[in-house]
Amino acid sequence: MKKDIVYKAILKLSKSIKSDKGQISLEFSLLAMVVIVSAIIVSYYLIKSAIYTKDTNMEVINQSSNVAESVLTNVS
Repeated sequence: MKKDIVYKAILKLSKSIKSDKGQISLEFSLLAMVVIVSAIIVSYYLIKSAIYTKDTNMEVINQSSNVAESVLTNVS
């Protein structure tokens, strides 16, 4: 009984995705486009934040190096 319900739901979903001529429906193509554009936007901000983090960490490393160098020159 449950298998029939699941099978009918899958058939209904596949019919809603494809039109009578076998083409992808407009709603599904718009949904796919929104998902792809959203993924591109999220990827852009992830890359941007990774570059910012890299630059910030490089500044911290450079400051630590300068402090260590100045301390070591004073010891000598």
